[in-house]
Amino acid sequence: MKKALFTLVILFLFSGVIFAQTEQAVNKEKPHQQDLLNEVYVSYGMGSLYYYINVNSGGNWSWTGIGSFIVGYTRSMNKIIGVGFQLAYTPLSAKYTYNSSSTKNYNYIQALARIKFQYLNKPTFAMYSGIAIGVSMDYYSESGSGSTGSSSKQELAPAAQLTLLGFRVGRGGAFCGEFGIGTLSIINLGVSIKFGQ
Repeated sequence: MKKALFTLVILFLFSGVIFAQTEQAVNKEKPHQQDLLNEVYVSYGMGSLYYYINVNSGGNWSWTGIGSFIVGYTRSMNKIIGVGFQLAYTPLSAKYTYNSSSTKNYNYIQALARIKFQYLNKPTFAMYSGIAIGVSMDYYSESGSGSTGSSSKQELAPAAQLTLLGFRVGRGGAFCGEFGIGTLSIINLGVSIKFGQ
């Protein structure tokens, strides 16, 4: 009788431990993306306004650009508004059509303050718009043959970006993209990490 009672007590305690572990596993739900307040993202963009302005500035230059490399941070103030900053690097180069040894190089380093308006906020999907304003430092150099020689300078230029449509797919780690117009890009795609509840 004592053995049977001892066995029942052991089984009762063991089933309680199993039930508690199962309950903890069920209650341990992944956090929703809207509950994570800090976001860091890296993206690659194409179609900077700097490129289009230089291409259409006239002259006999053949322009090439590899796009913009963007890093940013956003802090959610509430479920709709987020504030943060963006840093970007946008290189452009040009060769003179009639003399390929004459070249121009523009290296834009941009710093922008940003505000984001999130109008769709689901556990694993978000859509938003935004605006960013800042400055850009242009590290410009020109080289040529003959009497033109070579020169370099640095100039400040305005920088701005209007995000018409942005999206984020995922919870903590996610895929993100934006469509808009500005000195960063017309379209950019990248990855995002959210953390901090």
